[in-house]
Amino acid sequence: MRPARRQVVVGAVVIAATVLPPLVSRVAPGFLDELLALRLAQAAAFAAMALSLNLLMGYAGQISLGHGALLAVGAYTSGILTGRFGLPFVAGLAAAAVLGGAVAFVVGLPALRLRGLYLAITTLGLLLVMQESILQIPWLSRGSAGVALPRPVAGDFVFTRNADFLALVLVVVIVLWLVDANVTRTRLGRAFRGLREDEQVAASRGVDVARHKLLAFLLSGAMAGVAGCLHGHLLRFVDSRTYDLNLSLLLVAVVVIGGLGSRLGVVLAGVGFGLLPEILRAITPAAEGWDHLLGAALLIVAMARHPEGVAGAITEARHAKAARQARAGVAESAPTEIPRLPELPRPAGAADRPAVAPGEALLEVRDLTVRFGGLTAVDHASISVPAGRIVGLIGPNGAGKTTLFNAVGGFVRTASGTVHLGGQRIDHLPPHERAARGLGRTFQRVGLARDLSVRENLLLSQHAICRYSAVAALGFLPGAARTEAEAGERADLAIAAIGFERFADMPAKHLSGGMQRIVEMACALVTAPELLLLDEPSAGMAPGAVENLAIRLRDLRDALGRTLLLVEHNVPLVLDVCDEIWVLHAGRVIAHGTPDEISRDPTVVEAYLGRNVPAEPVS
Repeated sequence: MRPARRQVVVGAVVIAATVLPPLVSRVAPGFLDELLALRLAQAAAFAAMALSLNLLMGYAGQISLGHGALLAVGAYTSGILTGRFGLPFVAGLAAAAVLGGAVAFVVGLPALRLRGLYLAITTLGLLLVMQESILQIPWLSRGSAGVALPRPVAGDFVFTRNADFLALVLVVVIVLWLVDANVTRTRLGRAFRGLREDEQVAASRGVDVARHKLLAFLLSGAMAGVAGCLHGHLLRFVDSRTYDLNLSLLLVAVVVIGGLGSRLGVVLAGVGFGLLPEILRAITPAAEGWDHLLGAALLIVAMARHPEGVAGAITEARHAKAARQARAGVAESAPTEIPRLPELPRPAGAADRPAVAPGEALLEVRDLTVRFGGLTAVDHASISVPAGRIVGLIGPNGAGKTTLFNAVGGFVRTASGTVHLGGQRIDHLPPHERAARGLGRTFQRVGLARDLSVRENLLLSQHAICRYSAVAALGFLPGAARTEAEAGERADLAIAAIGFERFADMPAKHLSGGMQRIVEMACALVTAPELLLLDEPSAGMAPGAVENLAIRLRDLRDALGRTLLLVEHNVPLVLDVCDEIWVLHAGRVIAHGTPDEISRDPTVVEAYLGRNVPAEPVS
């Protein structure tokens, strides 16, 4: 949708949400009475709660079972400020967002080291501590008495009528929707979804993993604080039992059933579950608590039949033919030859990189050692990669090749040694900063965010060069919009270069293995890296594509001026394309030379045949 048209639509929706509920309740009270307005406002507030959890679970993949604690923070904060100190509702709402984000930020600190079940237990612990201890502190809630939250006041107007407050709730929910939409269409949302898919891949594309994990918690907590504030003022009173474990688990069920990562699906599911208790009570007064049972049943069905939730099921039904083609691996469209890889200039937003003349050392690894407990995976290895050349790194299985790659990329901790790129030491830098310095790579197992489309993967790969702040992303300010447009053009050029226009919007998981390899290489090249690390690039490719791979690798060197360090088990391919080769065995460098020298080296032959090799590494 064009920006001008989008602004008109948003404005019309906001006006309708502001005017219609009060107007209808006064003109046609039989159509929208106070009880119905209350139920609709509760459903809208519940949708806001679900949106806040979806940002954390659906986008960033961080499991939270204690989201109710953040809702309680928002409600209590606003209640204390507005009810006891007489501050306006806007101040309470802003404070709820700030404090909710701050508490979530603190909770997110363990997420830097924990994930999955352990992180879920940590968030559950927060909820229990909040419910059983903090919310019962006498000066905070007068013991277990709770907190009263008055209805907002605007001048002489008090939002006493539920229909009036419904309009206010709807406007705030629309704002949260727009913020969420801005997250998903900017570098912020792509980074979150990249983390959900694979943290190593995201870091190799320039994403600061720790920072974005904490940002996901902070934004989710701020949205939860706002939602808790709305819900509290709607109820007018909350206590430690209002936001209990049942509510937190129900929110998890809503997000999963609506569709992890689906804004519309989660909002619709949230509204549905918000109205469900009243619907059940209208059917039979004995239905108290059935909403939790029905939620659990729907969650089981969703996980068994449609793990992507209602939104995923609807999408699959609408695109049944495309889904069948995807499940078949689009084999009929898989290329038998690798297309020309994208030739893109260095982007304007890239960090400064030192110039290295052809033939001079671009990468220098000196005396590198990597240990995993008592196992030495890389043992005082030293290699160099001259600029403008293809350098091979070979060795038998378990030789330490991928470990050395990961050490160069910053994904494993080294016991000793140094790594220099372009004459600058980088072994102290985290992976995302090494990527920004011009280090690109592919992975042994295809390094793509599989649930993202081909185009979104190419946009994610430009994370380091899309230099605008999180605030600019949340508001989609002009600088962010301009940068996103430039990144989109660059992604489209790369897609056209590899001939994948018809697959641009297809999730990467639906492509064949060979096609995923091509997209991965395009992602690694889209920012014009100084050094490209290729880990088993021929894996998963059809025989015809493997035969063609040598041509494309030479194209990268000769036509695009790229420097390549190649790990590959296909020795004939390595001997064909490489200018020089390093050989690892048991973590040690045992040989170095041209392909002819390596192919005749008896030490290399013995290593591949499994015989003993010299105890001293070859320099």
